[in-house]
Amino acid sequence: MKTLPFVLFGIAALTAMGADLPPLNSPANTELHPGKFIWGDLFTADPAAAEKFYTGLFGWKSTSIERTGAKNTHPYIILSVGDRPVAGIAQRPERMKDQVHGRWIGYISVPDVDQALAAAAAGGGQVLSRAKDRPVRGTQGIFTDSGGAMLGVMHSSSGDPGEYVPEPGDWAWAELLARDPGAACLFYHSVAGYEWIADTRTDRPNNFVLVSGGYSRASVTTVPDRPKAHPVWLLFVRVASVKETVARAVSLGGRVIVPPSDAPAEDWRAVIADPAGARIGVVEIEDASATKEQP
Repeated sequence: MKTLPFVLFGIAALTAMGADLPPLNSPANTELHPGKFIWGDLFTADPAAAEKFYTGLFGWKSTSIERTGAKNTHPYIILSVGDRPVAGIAQRPERMKDQVHGRWIGYISVPDVDQALAAAAAGGGQVLSRAKDRPVRGTQGIFTDSGGAMLGVMHSSSGDPGEYVPEPGDWAWAELLARDPGAACLFYHSVAGYEWIADTRTDRPNNFVLVSGGYSRASVTTVPDRPKAHPVWLLFVRVASVKETVARAVSLGGRVIVPPSDAPAEDWRAVIADPAGARIGVVEIEDASATKEQP
């Protein structure tokens, strides 16, 4: 995959940071919710432009953490909903600007990062970043699954965000585009303990929902039949209005990849690309309790 080298560069730069990453929760709690999406990192050629775009788009607050001990370094930017950090922005090489665009990578909570990475490798995936322990943040790593989609795993030192209804600006959903959705469900069962059920919101065959702790976490569907389409995880942020957010994204220099639908549904979604090309989903949830999957 052409995107792999710049992601590895960004991971290496993130690992080399002299300052530590902030905790997910302050004060800390003891909650752990395996399978919940708890963080996202954006790797992009222009962090400053990305910071302007996403703070303007979602109202996220931003704080820079300076790296130390290396030449030509770039800050790591923390994005927060109020005082709660939810994402980060890291630098990728400018020299690859014409070959690849930015990419978001989501992180799910796991009890043991080493064990999750070992399961990913055993299932045909590839470990891109081995488990790295940071006392304040916790332990995290990144892998590609058996189809090539990238995902991060994290064990938070300060506990996971609670199982509350996501607020605007919070991670609210994720979707995996896979060549073989059934095989992907088996892979993530071994890595993260997900169970899966048929996705009854669509009449398309071979669509599933990944479930953990009684909550629906993500959907799994087939990669579109297009020449450049490939397996990938797509993260969704909850917004107050999908149509207003899409219009704002365009005004900030972004593009619409999948426009919002006018069809009645339990939620409304769209997919946009930021000015560097990184794709992210937005979702407007009419009944946020619908993410709870009753046993």
